[in-house]
Amino acid sequence: MSRASTSVVIYNDLGGGLPLRHHCKSREDDLGYQSLAPGRSWSFGFTPDIFGRTLFYCRFSWGAESHIFDIYKQSRDKEFQEFGCKKCEWKIRKNGPCKFYKKTGMFDHCYSWD
Repeated sequence: MSRASTSVVIYNDLGGGLPLRHHCKSREDDLGYQSLAPGRSWSFGFTPDIFGRTLFYCRFSWGAESHIFDIYKQSRDKEFQEFGCKKCEWKIRKNGPCKFYKKTGMFDHCYSWD
């Protein structure tokens, strides 16, 4: 079995003591339903598709809120893109997910929930 060459780390940064429920999957893999305590993290690893089609998306829920986001999109996140990564770290916040940007050393590459 080959080792995963890319990982995604998700941090619960909702604040207010809220647990983060999430369900992540790709076309081939369903990673199941998870619950993440405040301030905690969860990760998974995989080997990206050689044709550049790897996509993992997650449904994030807390309270009455529920949002879907592409947590790993190979065209956006592959290693040599400007915001690319081999260890893709995301803080999930109430206003949207924020990705760790290696050039600044901060979680400052943020998206709004659609």
